[in-house]
Amino acid sequence: MTRPQPRRRSRADVGPLAEFAEFAVRRRLALGLTQLDLADLADVSVSTVRNVEAGRSSPTLEVTLRVLNALGSTLVGLPQASVELLPHEAVDLSIERSFRR
Repeated sequence: MTRPQPRRRSRADVGPLAEFAEFAVRRRLALGLTQLDLADLADVSVSTVRNVEAGRSSPTLEVTLRVLNALGSTLVGLPQASVELLPHEAVDLSIERSFRR
């Protein structure tokens, strides 16, 4: 009996992971950091930073908070109506879009 292959999802199907990955890369580069620098600041492995930036895996909340803190950012949860009140430089990583079919 052969083992079934895992179902592959395209990057577009990942939803907010791809957006978070793009944000992390842009912010890291804007700060002039290497992946190794970010890993050291966030106290995670370089492979974790690579996976986050590639959008390959869903990081734990702890890893997400460490990476955001190292990038000088925070995670804020707001009701959808309040998102419009965010400052221009805020990034909206809405989960809601990934559940729409």
